[in-house]
Amino acid sequence: MQYTVIQDVVVPTKGVGKLFYMTAISIPLPGTGASFYWSVSTEVVDPETLETQAGVVVLEGNLYMDDQTYSQWGTDDEYAIDWALQQLGFTKI
Repeated sequence: MQYTVIQDVVVPTKGVGKLFYMTAISIPLPGTGASFYWSVSTEVVDPETLETQAGVVVLEGNLYMDDQTYSQWGTDDEYAIDWALQQLGFTKI
């Protein structure tokens, strides 16, 4: 899975979210908008490989991209990720 590093999101009783993930749930054809699942997870470092991995999900939900926004998407998936981060009030690092 591909994660986007974001500024810390503190969720009391759950932890500090640092990694944003998003996947498309539905993109009707012809393109008339899109639905996405998103989550924010804590960050865990694998002691053997020292690679950063997602830990516990501290926030999650769904987003709907309207037709007008979808029509501007093109082929760069960063557009959709940046759009979602803006909608949710998260900041990419």
